[in-house]
Amino acid sequence: MALLQEIVVPLLAVNDTSLTVVEMNFTSGQHVKKGDLVMVFETSKTTYEVLTETEGYVQYLCELDQDYEVNEIVAKIFSEEKEVSKVALTPAQKDLSRVEKGSSPLSSATGWEGETLFSAAARSLIESSGISPDVFQKKDFVSTEDVEAFLGITKSEVSTPRPKRLAQENKTKVVLPVDAAKSNTTKLSSNKKREIEYLSAVQSTGLTSTINTYIETEGIFTHINQSLKYLKNTLLPVIIYETARLLKKYPLLNSYYTGETIASYKFINVGFAIDIEKGLKVLKIAGAGEKTIGEIEGEVMRLSNNYLDDILQLEDLTDITFTITDLSSEGVAFFRPLINMMNSAILGVSAIDEKLQRCMLSLTFDHHVTEGKLAAQFLKELKQRLESYQSKFHPGVNQNISCFKCYKTLREDLGGTGFVKCITPEGTEGYICQSCLKGF
Repeated sequence: MALLQEIVVPLLAVNDTSLTVVEMNFTSGQHVKKGDLVMVFETSKTTYEVLTETEGYVQYLCELDQDYEVNEIVAKIFSEEKEVSKVALTPAQKDLSRVEKGSSPLSSATGWEGETLFSAAARSLIESSGISPDVFQKKDFVSTEDVEAFLGITKSEVSTPRPKRLAQENKTKVVLPVDAAKSNTTKLSSNKKREIEYLSAVQSTGLTSTINTYIETEGIFTHINQSLKYLKNTLLPVIIYETARLLKKYPLLNSYYTGETIASYKFINVGFAIDIEKGLKVLKIAGAGEKTIGEIEGEVMRLSNNYLDDILQLEDLTDITFTITDLSSEGVAFFRPLINMMNSAILGVSAIDEKLQRCMLSLTFDHHVTEGKLAAQFLKELKQRLESYQSKFHPGVNQNISCFKCYKTLREDLGGTGFVKCITPEGTEGYICQSCLKGF
């Protein structure tokens, strides 16, 4: 007869001083074999599986979906079944077993005669209250709730609630609607739920962050202007163009948090903010991911004119999946854009610093949906795409080479990948653009 293994809460990260029990795969007294998965902990970033180191009988000293501090004993493995106390009490049974302050909080239901274990928080409370640990000698495991019940402390009197519970107090959950025809929903992972709860405890205004980068703009308009008719010397059309294509690779930035799940849009409709003495509006470029730079410029002009003429339609303002706000014309060096409802990110465009020949881009993203690493990767790749338009990457040699199929010249192609030399159907040497080569 022996205690074979004690399972304690592991220290997995410096910031995680307590972990949540999210899985208990056996019941107390059940036989387990070496290598069995007996329980799973969850931290703010990951999960941790606990495997048995030996064969025996498990006794749980914890409850599902409850938090336990690092080094707290949450389970034991015994060599014989009779060494395991009866199945742990339910919360309701625990309430019935507690007695008035000043008497022993022993539970006749457990009949425990072995060593009594205390959580670190429970032992600290016992010491600060000046009571003897011996009053709990008939219990197998003593939690802070047991000590509080003995002292006659109610939940409302506890002065230091856990951050998780504090973040949830007096808050009404807002659940946004989901149109199944327009988006697919994905349940939040346990890790993401816990991350939201931790961050909510310290960010009452919302779980958003903003990251920034700059793009080198020297010579960037030399070739961009050749594809634009009206919006010369502005980055907005090409930013919309490259962002829309990049969102196909980063669908979480083309989604939103419903309050319970993540809704990912089935299409990419980039909105651009406009405010010219008629109030702020976000105008939609539908299917931006499939449009050329010229087509995007045309849509920007059409929607802007409709805005000025007060003839915008409802469809021009709805179903926007990602927003770009361009303050470059206002001379703004840097700002933090705010995410629109039913979006998970927004891109801010600042003015070009003519002296430094650079422009700041700011991406605000929602931690409910994604995290900083992915947002940073998106912004880095967008920077690379935009800087590829600089004139140093487009030397003025053979710019009049044209595609034998669509007759688009190399000067007009802004994809940044060039043409492919080929043999035409007539048997002569020629060139073909990337779009025709891929069959678009």
